[in-house]
Amino acid sequence: MARVFLVTLAFLIPLAGLSARDFQIQNVQSDSLYLRFVSPGRDTIRSNSPRAQVAACTNPSAKVFLNGKEVKVYPSGAFVSLLSLSVGVNTLHVLALGVNGDSLVKDFVFVRPEPPKPLTHEPAVIDAQSVEPRQDLWLGKDGILEVKFRGSPGYKAYFDIEGVESGIPMLETDAKDPNGGPGIYIGRYKVKESDETREIPIRVRLKSSFWGSEKAFSRGKVSILTQELPRVAVTTGRRPFLNAGLGEDRLGGAKLGYIQAGVRLQVIGKVGRQFKIWLSDAMTGWLPEDFAQLLPVETPLPRSLAGSVSATGNNAEDFVNISVGQRLPYLTDQLADPPALVVDVFGATSNTNWMTHHLSASGIKSVSWDQVGADHYRVTIALNYAQHWGYDIGYDQGSNLRIRLRRPPKIANQDSLLAGLTIAVDAGHGGDAAGAFGATGLMEKDVNFAIASYIQSLLQARGAKVVMTRTDDTNVSMPDRTDVILQSGAHVLISVHGNSGGGTSDPEAVRGTSAYYRHLGYQPLANIMYGKMLELGLGQFGVVGSFNFSLNAPTQLPNVLVETAFLSNPEDEMKLLDDEFRRAIAEKVVAGLEQFVRTYANRSSGESKQ
Repeated sequence: MARVFLVTLAFLIPLAGLSARDFQIQNVQSDSLYLRFVSPGRDTIRSNSPRAQVAACTNPSAKVFLNGKEVKVYPSGAFVSLLSLSVGVNTLHVLALGVNGDSLVKDFVFVRPEPPKPLTHEPAVIDAQSVEPRQDLWLGKDGILEVKFRGSPGYKAYFDIEGVESGIPMLETDAKDPNGGPGIYIGRYKVKESDETREIPIRVRLKSSFWGSEKAFSRGKVSILTQELPRVAVTTGRRPFLNAGLGEDRLGGAKLGYIQAGVRLQVIGKVGRQFKIWLSDAMTGWLPEDFAQLLPVETPLPRSLAGSVSATGNNAEDFVNISVGQRLPYLTDQLADPPALVVDVFGATSNTNWMTHHLSASGIKSVSWDQVGADHYRVTIALNYAQHWGYDIGYDQGSNLRIRLRRPPKIANQDSLLAGLTIAVDAGHGGDAAGAFGATGLMEKDVNFAIASYIQSLLQARGAKVVMTRTDDTNVSMPDRTDVILQSGAHVLISVHGNSGGGTSDPEAVRGTSAYYRHLGYQPLANIMYGKMLELGLGQFGVVGSFNFSLNAPTQLPNVLVETAFLSNPEDEMKLLDDEFRRAIAEKVVAGLEQFVRTYANRSSGESKQ
């Protein structure tokens, strides 16, 4: 969360509900001069980045100079800049001059440390902080242990696994290796069936002379468990999920999908706080340990035959039931053209000798199965309509895997397309989670809530039922927001946010609107919403797919995250300050919902119209 630093001769002007014109008038009428900083947030900043952003505001009639160079002051009073930082100490001198001849100054210091210098051949040293593995590991038979460190170039290097193997050679990488270079040593060891050890740090050695070596130890401890792996874990907790790998960013790791509690999985290793899960010979996943309970070592591995498949339906939904002998892990994927749902069940082998399709399953065109690989069973459900409207998947009280597929909602009133529908509206952030800040101090949480409230009013006027994930300035957790949405039975979800370019991007260059989706079947909603937002004259920032945001994750209903505009861009921020523009955004969102429903609701694949 950004912090606001204030140097002022006046009070802090409240921003909520203030239009850009009102903001300008209020400042022009005041002859006081002030400086209010969003970034930098403190007097001295230490950063490894070669760039730093300035975002602040003053009286709109003032002139502002950064290190003697005048910068633009926008009608809102905002001024921004992107500084280039040299290695060492960098100073920023801010001068504001008022129309009455008064002035304010503020100085900042940016310290950019020198990057690590290449190690020389003499003396021989090892950078102890560089030794990998850095996280604790579990390895089973045929597992690969990779060890890496940075040290003086030009030596022979080795690593030792206490009680298992010593003197395992390491090779120094060359300058052409994008992940290496002189002084970067890498070695690998393949675990044998006879190996066994627990929580042992890896010792690396750089042979500096005939008699001696430099030594260092890894922070990560290695356990080789050939007699215990693979073993079984059962999923626990609230919405457990499988990650695709160990990579992370601010949204977490890329997810393969969510699975329910009570599913049994085969653990073949562990890195840090994530268990490595065997799904098939060609695929693994990663389960956070917070969602796992290890079962006794002697527990049989999860394997089963997949039996009969049936498709039934009622007035609004279709159901596909897959008979499985136990709760095995599963993943789903949406296909768009033609629309279909793919369900993969891991640890299953087909014994499907009949598939029953009842006439009541009118939204399903066909159901087929395929044995993709050893213990990898797939069911493909072809849909009888042009757009995915949501599905839920999970085991019943026993071990039958049930997929519930929503059909398109029926348009009850051609003059009011949204009448009778339930729409979930999420105002991003709230409470102590303020979100992004504009240079004026405008908070994203306030903009989001104002726009979401206008959307709510417009939808209700059209006869829709609206479910708000927050109704005041509180910080509602993502799991709680998801519960509200799913329990409401909403047909569509719209999440409203404001964007920010981050602390090292050019705030005057990065601007525009964007729409985000996670599942391919919901891209049409994102495309429509993006097109409507562009009608407001906002810049193009794009439609982003595979987005790992919590409220893009539900498969149960079409959903989209709308990043209305960039608070970090002064031009965009002035628009978001304007209450009339916020209302215009809400009108475009509602128009986008109407277009989505008009195009895809209550129509078969051959009847859909753009």
